[in-house]
Amino acid sequence: MRIASLSPAATEILFALGVENQIVCRDQFSNFPEETADIPKIMGHQDVNGGDLLDFEPDMLLTGTVVQQKLAEKLKHEGFSVLHQDPRCLEDVYGTIRQLGMVFEREEEAKELVQRMRKEFNTVKERARHLPKQCVYLEEWHHPPFACGNWVPEVASFAGAQAFPIPAGELSREVSLKDVQQFDPDMIVISWCGAGLQADPKLLVNRAGWDQLRAVQIGHIRVIDDSLLNRPGPRLVEGAQRIYGWLFEQASILF
Repeated sequence: MRIASLSPAATEILFALGVENQIVCRDQFSNFPEETADIPKIMGHQDVNGGDLLDFEPDMLLTGTVVQQKLAEKLKHEGFSVLHQDPRCLEDVYGTIRQLGMVFEREEEAKELVQRMRKEFNTVKERARHLPKQCVYLEEWHHPPFACGNWVPEVASFAGAQAFPIPAGELSREVSLKDVQQFDPDMIVISWCGAGLQADPKLLVNRAGWDQLRAVQIGHIRVIDDSLLNRPGPRLVEGAQRIYGWLFEQASILF
């Protein structure tokens, strides 16, 4: 099958399942693993031009999350076969892995990947279980500020963190300084979409009043590669490991 993977999470999962040789093109944000660099790139992400896809003769297009919902509908209308996945919690993420395993005849590999993720999350959870929970404000977007929702609160909880109170499964939402002040985080983790490790904490600190937050005053601000939290795939485990390391080991550790 010829796959056009327009979802970074789907691309990572396909590599993990061993079907990367079926990917004929990918979106510009599908940048992991490094072997993705050898796959032709389609620009647009939220507004991919269907004409750009025709040369690749894809049998199936993969899109993901609410960000690409309209794109998926547009491409279906243009006659493409599209599989759109929109997970909101960790169980949904596991479900997307199993679904891709079924579609591409890698059901056993998908089962093993889910089991491995569960095991690795539990390893982090056990390390953090007897340690005091700490409040962590995780930010997905800078202007305006958006707190991370969806599966991220669950990932943070495995690491021993109490995330900003957005129930797991609910979309990320805009927050005010007052909201964050009331939460009074012990640590702030910046996970701005598309910024990777290039996010500048000064942009947060320089907002009016944000320099008065306790986490800012004690220097507990960390920048994480947003693909480790915002991308619903296998590396969410690494996101949990990094948060745990910052909270309890004074480092970003991997298990």
